[in-house]
Amino acid sequence: MRFGYFLNERPGSDPIGALRDEIAQAADDGFSSAWLSHIFSLDALTALAVAGSGVPGIELGTSVVPTYPRHPAALAQQAMTANAALGGRLTLGIGLSHQVVIEHMFGYSFERPYRHMKEYLDVLLPASRGEQVKAAGETIRADLRLTTPGAGFPVLVA
Repeated sequence: MRFGYFLNERPGSDPIGALRDEIAQAADDGFSSAWLSHIFSLDALTALAVAGSGVPGIELGTSVVPTYPRHPAALAQQAMTANAALGGRLTLGIGLSHQVVIEHMFGYSFERPYRHMKEYLDVLLPASRGEQVKAAGETIRADLRLTTPGAGFPVLVA
Protein backbone atom coordinates (compact mmCIF):
# COMPACT_ATOMS: atom_id res chain seq x y z
CA MET A 1 0.00 0.00 0.00
CA ARG A 2 1.25 3.49 -0.84
CA PHE A 3 0.37 6.77 0.86
CA GLY A 4 0.61 10.26 -0.60
CA TYR A 5 1.01 13.60 1.13
CA PHE A 6 -0.78 16.83 0.16
CA LEU A 7 1.71 19.71 0.18
CA ASN A 8 0.72 23.10 1.57
CA GLU A 9 2.04 26.32 0.12
CA ARG A 10 3.42 28.47 2.88
CA PRO A 11 3.52 32.24 2.62
CA GLY A 12 6.79 33.94 3.35
CA SER A 13 10.00 35.11 1.80
CA ASP A 14 11.14 31.63 0.67
CA PRO A 15 8.12 29.56 -0.44
CA ILE A 16 10.29 27.24 -2.58
CA GLY A 17 12.61 26.52 0.35
CA ALA A 18 9.62 25.81 2.59
CA LEU A 19 8.19 23.51 -0.08
CA ARG A 20 11.53 21.68 -0.37
CA ASP A 21 11.57 21.18 3.41
CA GLU A 22 8.00 19.87 3.38
CA ILE A 23 8.79 17.41 0.55
CA ALA A 24 11.87 16.21 2.46
CA GLN A 25 9.80 15.74 5.63
CA ALA A 26 7.15 13.77 3.71
CA ALA A 27 9.88 11.52 2.27
CA ASP A 28 11.46 11.06 5.72
CA ASP A 29 8.03 10.21 7.16
CA GLY A 30 7.66 7.37 4.64
CA PHE A 31 5.17 8.85 2.18
CA SER A 32 5.62 7.45 -1.33
CA SER A 33 4.37 10.62 -3.05
CA ALA A 34 3.72 14.30 -2.45
CA TRP A 35 1.14 16.38 -4.34
CA LEU A 36 0.91 20.12 -4.97
CA SER A 37 -2.22 21.88 -6.19
CA HIS A 38 -2.09 24.48 -8.92
CA ILE A 39 -4.29 27.30 -7.69
CA PHE A 40 -3.40 31.00 -7.87
CA SER A 41 0.01 31.06 -6.27
CA LEU A 42 3.07 29.04 -7.25
CA ASP A 43 3.08 27.32 -10.63
CA ALA A 44 2.87 23.71 -9.45
CA LEU A 45 5.12 22.15 -12.10
CA THR A 46 7.85 24.76 -11.76
CA ALA A 47 7.72 24.66 -7.96
CA LEU A 48 7.91 20.86 -7.86
CA ALA A 49 10.81 20.81 -10.34
CA VAL A 50 12.83 23.33 -8.34
CA ALA A 51 11.94 22.23 -4.81
CA GLY A 52 11.78 18.50 -5.49
CA SER A 53 14.95 18.11 -7.53
CA GLY A 54 17.03 18.08 -4.35
CA VAL A 55 14.85 15.54 -2.53
CA PRO A 56 15.30 12.01 -3.92
CA GLY A 57 13.13 8.99 -3.30
CA ILE A 58 9.63 10.45 -3.48
CA GLU A 59 7.22 10.71 -6.40
CA LEU A 60 5.90 14.23 -7.00
CA GLY A 61 2.64 15.18 -8.65
CA THR A 62 0.26 17.99 -9.45
CA SER A 63 -3.26 17.98 -8.08
CA VAL A 64 -4.41 19.36 -10.49
CA VAL A 65 -3.28 21.66 -13.30
CA PRO A 66 -6.28 23.18 -15.12
CA THR A 67 -6.27 22.50 -18.85
CA TYR A 68 -8.07 25.49 -20.30
CA PRO A 69 -5.48 28.25 -19.72
CA ARG A 70 -2.69 26.52 -21.70
CA HIS A 71 -2.29 24.61 -24.95
CA PRO A 72 -1.68 20.88 -24.36
CA ALA A 73 1.65 20.97 -26.21
CA ALA A 74 2.87 23.77 -23.94
CA LEU A 75 1.79 21.82 -20.86
CA ALA A 76 3.45 18.66 -22.21
CA GLN A 77 6.71 20.56 -22.76
CA GLN A 78 6.60 22.09 -19.27
CA ALA A 79 5.80 18.73 -17.64
CA MET A 80 8.56 16.97 -19.61
CA THR A 81 11.04 19.59 -18.42
CA ALA A 82 9.87 19.18 -14.81
CA ASN A 83 10.08 15.40 -15.13
CA ALA A 84 13.65 15.67 -16.44
CA ALA A 85 14.57 17.89 -13.47
CA LEU A 86 13.00 15.35 -11.11
CA GLY A 87 14.75 12.34 -12.60
CA GLY A 88 11.51 10.77 -13.86
CA ARG A 89 9.46 11.09 -10.65
CA LEU A 90 6.60 13.29 -11.94
CA THR A 91 2.92 12.42 -12.19
CA LEU A 92 0.89 15.06 -14.02
CA GLY A 93 -2.59 15.52 -12.62
CA ILE A 94 -4.87 17.60 -14.86
CA GLY A 95 -8.49 18.66 -14.77
CA LEU A 96 -11.08 20.96 -16.28
CA SER A 97 -11.23 23.29 -13.25
CA HIS A 98 -14.61 24.95 -12.62
CA GLN A 99 -16.93 26.83 -14.94
CA VAL A 100 -16.82 30.02 -12.87
CA VAL A 101 -13.00 30.03 -12.91
CA ILE A 102 -12.67 29.27 -16.62
CA GLU A 103 -15.38 31.63 -17.87
CA HIS A 104 -15.21 34.52 -15.41
CA MET A 105 -11.54 34.59 -14.45
CA PHE A 106 -9.86 33.38 -17.65
CA GLY A 107 -12.52 34.35 -20.21
CA TYR A 108 -12.72 30.96 -21.97
CA SER A 109 -15.92 29.14 -22.88
CA PHE A 110 -16.68 26.13 -20.68
CA GLU A 111 -19.06 24.76 -23.30
CA ARG A 112 -18.77 21.02 -23.93
CA PRO A 113 -16.10 20.18 -21.34
CA TYR A 114 -15.97 16.52 -22.40
CA ARG A 115 -15.02 17.55 -25.95
CA HIS A 116 -12.37 19.88 -24.55
CA MET A 117 -10.77 17.15 -22.42
CA LYS A 118 -10.87 14.56 -25.20
CA GLU A 119 -9.22 16.93 -27.67
CA TYR A 120 -6.75 18.02 -24.99
CA LEU A 121 -5.70 14.43 -24.30
CA ASP A 122 -5.44 13.71 -28.05
CA VAL A 123 -2.53 16.19 -28.07
CA LEU A 124 -1.14 16.00 -24.52
CA LEU A 125 -0.65 12.24 -24.26
CA PRO A 126 1.35 11.60 -27.46
CA ALA A 127 3.22 14.91 -27.10
CA SER A 128 4.29 14.01 -23.56
CA ARG A 129 5.71 10.73 -24.87
CA GLY A 130 7.74 12.56 -27.52
CA GLU A 131 5.58 11.23 -30.36
CA GLN A 132 4.47 13.04 -33.50
CA VAL A 133 1.12 14.76 -32.97
CA LYS A 134 -1.35 15.57 -35.73
CA ALA A 135 -4.65 16.70 -34.28
CA ALA A 136 -7.40 18.82 -35.78
CA GLY A 137 -10.18 19.04 -33.24
CA GLU A 138 -12.93 21.63 -33.06
CA THR A 139 -11.05 23.67 -30.46
CA ILE A 140 -7.51 22.26 -30.28
CA ARG A 141 -5.13 21.73 -33.15
CA ALA A 142 -1.50 20.64 -33.27
CA ASP A 143 1.07 19.35 -35.73
CA LEU A 144 4.32 18.87 -33.84
CA ARG A 145 6.79 16.61 -32.12
CA LEU A 146 8.47 17.63 -28.87
CA THR A 147 12.08 16.62 -28.34
CA THR A 148 12.16 17.83 -24.74
CA PRO A 149 13.94 15.51 -22.27
CA GLY A 150 11.71 13.89 -19.66
CA ALA A 151 9.17 12.16 -21.90
CA GLY A 152 7.01 9.41 -20.49
CA PHE A 153 5.26 10.14 -17.19
CA PRO A 154 1.85 9.16 -15.82
CA VAL A 155 -1.07 11.50 -16.49
CA LEU A 156 -4.09 11.46 -14.18
CA VAL A 157 -7.38 13.13 -15.10
CA ALA A 158 -9.55 14.51 -12.31
